[in-house]
Amino acid sequence: MPTPVIIQQKVFATKKRLSEPVITEQSLWCLGICCLLVVLLVGGQLIARGSKLGFIAIDIPVASQPLSDETLNGFKEQPTQSLSSHSIVLALTPSELIFGDVSSFTSHKSDVRNKFSIRHANGSPQVAEAISQIETWIEDRKRRLGIRPEGILILMPDPAVPVAIVSVVADKIRQSKTFAHIVLGGGML
Repeated sequence: MPTPVIIQQKVFATKKRLSEPVITEQSLWCLGICCLLVVLLVGGQLIARGSKLGFIAIDIPVASQPLSDETLNGFKEQPTQSLSSHSIVLALTPSELIFGDVSSFTSHKSDVRNKFSIRHANGSPQVAEAISQIETWIEDRKRRLGIRPEGILILMPDPAVPVAIVSVVADKIRQSKTFAHIVLGGGML
């Protein structure tokens, strides 16, 4: 075969190969399914993390629903205490203990003058210092504003704080006998 015919055949084969579609219908289906999965994954994460990325008003379940047993003894339980906007909150973060009342963590969250902070010493929460400052603050509120202490403390640990540290802090607060009830809360930080 003469050389020009061979070259023409090679050029024709190359043109034919280059004119064939690179992306097949199967590839387009796979690409479409992958894009759909990525969109669904990102959307699911945004929905799941929405409360952590933005400010959301919360409701603390403070309304008491008395339990009643009308069947045998006619027993009806009445609550002895309930939470209010003056209940004390102790927030436990990885770097500090912050305390104030419920309203300072909800409706007046942006005000920095209604919360008090005790930094951790060498990574260890200073619970004794926090309790003494809380007691001083309670007495000051009682004297100045006439707010009677309720004997309830809401402990709000940050999700980054290990459960072992939260339980030790709760135990130290319970041992101080300043509070009759310690309520473990979440969602305000």
